[in-house]
Amino acid sequence: MQEYNIFYGTRAVIFDFDNTLVEFNYYSRKALEAVAKDMSDYFNDISFSPGYEKILSILISISEKLDSEGVYDRNKWWEEALKELNLKVEKDQLYDWTSLYWSIASNNPVYDDAREIIEYLKSKGYKLGILTNDDGEGGNKLQRIKKVDISSFFDKIVIAGTNGVKPKPNIQPFVYICEQLNEKVENCTMIGDDPVKDCLAAKKGGLKSILIDRESKVKFAELYADYVIRSLRELEEFL
Repeated sequence: MQEYNIFYGTRAVIFDFDNTLVEFNYYSRKALEAVAKDMSDYFNDISFSPGYEKILSILISISEKLDSEGVYDRNKWWEEALKELNLKVEKDQLYDWTSLYWSIASNNPVYDDAREIIEYLKSKGYKLGILTNDDGEGGNKLQRIKKVDISSFFDKIVIAGTNGVKPKPNIQPFVYICEQLNEKVENCTMIGDDPVKDCLAAKKGGLKSILIDRESKVKFAELYADYVIRSLRELEEFL
């Protein structure tokens, strides 16, 4: 990175939100466990429960599948899980479980490296943006973002999947946020934890991209992004 900095000319830095700036997976898992427990109790009361462990296993499988497909409406997650369990409930009950889910999953602490790098980038004069997908019916992504104390550092926040903006990995939201920041796509760098939705899509849109892979879980990570980091603090080396 010393001899040739591909990020030279970057004027705006755009971040994904969940698992990039804030911890989400841990709290989402806790929320799924709470919903599975409530589902088990609910069906025990009215008929017969398949059991907590079975429900949780199916919820985790369904959540991973639908999340990868860009289906973020938790009501649909529960519907799909119940279909697999051959069970049905009224829609009001789905909303109750979604409310329970978000009461836990929306408590997202900011990563220490995120807090440090945001302050650093702001001090260097970069424009900052957040580009993240909508939480779906029953969720409120903007409210979740506004809850964290670093939200005031960002010049633009775009919730893809709302207000006519298509969800990632469509390239439209990447181009759109660059326009909102009043910068050309080639002068913008996207940072996210999802190799396809954040990084590959950003590159297709003309931005440079950086994959944050804190636990080195992504196979062949360099195929998706221009650069791979383990900590956001590494950005200080070239931004």
